[in-house]
Amino acid sequence: MKTTLSTLAWTVLVTAAAAQFNPAAFPPVNEVPPINSTEVKEWLKGLSFADVPVLPVHTGNPPACPALAQIPANQCWWTCQSCPADDIETCPTPGTWGLTFDDGPTPNTPALLQTLKANNVKATFFVMGSNVVRNAEVLKQEVAEGHHLASHTWSHHPLTTLSNEQIVAELKWTEKAVMDITGHRMKYMRPPYGDIDNRVRAVVKKLGYIVVDWTSDAYDSKDFALNAGFTEATLSAAVTTMSNTLKTYGANPGAKGIITLEHDLYPVTIEFAKRLIPVAVEAKLKVQSIAECLNDASPYQNGAGPIQPSPTIKPGSGNNGTQPTQKGPNGSNGSNGLVKAGSLVAIMAISTALLLTA
Repeated sequence: MKTTLSTLAWTVLVTAAAAQFNPAAFPPVNEVPPINSTEVKEWLKGLSFADVPVLPVHTGNPPACPALAQIPANQCWWTCQSCPADDIETCPTPGTWGLTFDDGPTPNTPALLQTLKANNVKATFFVMGSNVVRNAEVLKQEVAEGHHLASHTWSHHPLTTLSNEQIVAELKWTEKAVMDITGHRMKYMRPPYGDIDNRVRAVVKKLGYIVVDWTSDAYDSKDFALNAGFTEATLSAAVTTMSNTLKTYGANPGAKGIITLEHDLYPVTIEFAKRLIPVAVEAKLKVQSIAECLNDASPYQNGAGPIQPSPTIKPGSGNNGTQPTQKGPNGSNGSNGLVKAGSLVAIMAISTALLLTA
């Protein structure tokens, strides 16, 4: 009975959140949000940056790495100094594959969700706020099918090029979009391009986020680059390279699990994932979301949510699914306009009662 009530309570909370979603209330997409809006000013209240390290604000998209001698020793810049600080780069259990996808949701994502479902696999989606507000129904499908949501900022600008206030705006607008649609307040984030240093980390942590990178350059699939004039030969070569990396790891997993980087952005990156995921069987890997691989029973800042565990993929169970007709990655979604709301106060009261009863 407890499980039923808890699930019901969460469903009511999600319904209440969705009733508040209005895509017109968000900043322009793919642009760094202004910091003089009423919302950002409110988010900045109570935040002090006095203890945030004063480090260079970079330029470039992404920034080019200077000579190591020119980088302050205390910067701990992940992309240019290979310095992770306390970022998560691996799963703690050997033989586990933390499966992650960046930059969605997009109109191409449902084809990936079909493949994940056919293979009994759960993943973490590091979502962009600009794509969330245009593809709300896809985001809801990710949650409904038991996947884990995490932040990839609003506009995908490299965070070491932004001010402290702009970093707050990037994360909080994305947080609000996901919260309004699903009821989840995200707990994990991945910086665009992996561009993070100790200044950015300090700001991110003030907002309650845990940083997730990926396990070295070898586990960056580089699938994003396939979209530039790809051929079957280049796709096959990329899949083979990544497959061999996974098989080599599976043969000698060492002391930690791995985290890979892929994208649910283009048809070719979806096709890449469809071909790669079944390799888990041959490589004897257990595919999991970041929440699962970290054994985090509360993968959101406001609780657990309906995260479903990934069963072990069995030999012969792999299925690439069927890919529907693709639209452009910036296409519109099925959730335009303000969703008609009921009484939010009443819904929240019912939800609270159910949670207390559970």
